Amino acid sequence: MESTSGRFLDIAKAFTLKHLPESEVELAGEVPFEAIAPYRAHALAHIAEHLELPGFRPGKVPADMALKKVGELAVLEEAVELFVKDFYIELIEAHGVEAVGRPDIRVTKLAVDNPVGLTVRATVYPEVTLPKNWKQLHEKIALEPSLPASDEEVTKTLEDLRQSRAQGPSLKGSQKDGPLQLPELNDEFAKSVGAFESLEHLRTQIHKGIGEEKARVARDSRRGKLIEALLEQSTLAVPRIFIESELEKIMSQMREDVKRFGMELEEYLKKTNKTEEGVRNDFMSQAKKRAQLQLLLNKIASEEQLDADQTAVEAELKHAIEHFPDANPELVKIHIETVLKNELALKLLEGLPADGRGQGEVKNETIK
Repeated sequence: MESTSGRFLDIAKAFTLKHLPESEVELAGEVPFEAIAPYRAHALAHIAEHLELPGFRPGKVPADMALKKVGELAVLEEAVELFVKDFYIELIEAHGVEAVGRPDIRVTKLAVDNPVGLTVRATVYPEVTLPKNWKQLHEKIALEPSLPASDEEVTKTLEDLRQSRAQGPSLKGSQKDGPLQLPELNDEFAKSVGAFESLEHLRTQIHKGIGEEKARVARDSRRGKLIEALLEQSTLAVPRIFIESELEKIMSQMREDVKRFGMELEEYLKKTNKTEEGVRNDFMSQAKKRAQLQLLLNKIASEEQLDADQTAVEAELKHAIEHFPDANPELVKIHIETVLKNELALKLLEGLPADGRGQGEVKNETIK
């Protein structure tokens, strides 16, 4: 069918625009029957192709037989559906609507040789306004100092390593099976654990590792508090479609987690006496926060002109495709770019320079 660009502009402009709660709009109006009529032949052919009648092979039902079977109104309904596919883009462009997701299109009036009534509801990308003081939030939430590793922590870690390499008749070490033989804590033991020159070298690295982990926990804790402060000061109305999208991600992750324990989600829900609807409701608040944060981070990235480093993107993309060869490369790339830009925006929120342009490991941001 020929290009529809501009063909329905006058019809689209005649529709009335109404703003609804939760970032939705409603467009209502009538379409002259003359605009629908050109789609009739295509609609009838489509119906005939999928109609099954005795004595005819699939796809070989004549158009006149199909019309007699389904009636003119059914053909008109199909024609309207085909028309709307062309009309919808012009409709939202004519009214400057930045729609996201699938629209809800309803026919409110339908009769042969009469104008067709349409009501279109669509979710629009919300107007995102950052809190005025978001760049100063880091000044009010300090990084809690983390203590270095204690001798007790280092000793415990060494003992855990020693226990993990115990030898004996029973891995469980029950008394009836006899005691386990623990290796001596010496240089040879340190070398058996990894690339360590001596026991003292191993102790030093354990001490360093524990300290670094404590510092990471402190940074993560501060980032979490900054995110909560950002969300609390935001009056952003999050469209339900965005919340549902985040909820699906959470449920998908839950399915993967449960599968690692050798169960399907349905089996897990049965064992825990829960329902999927109940679990979804439990995660609804978390999904809303995640959607709200993503919109705010998108805004920060846009205002601050942040962009992911393409070298890092390509490296992460190659790594992802190697592990998930069936994944859609374009969608994976979009996800990687989003995660890396999120990290840059979060650095600015923390009062740190957003340099490196997205370098680093890609991980999913989760709000608990």
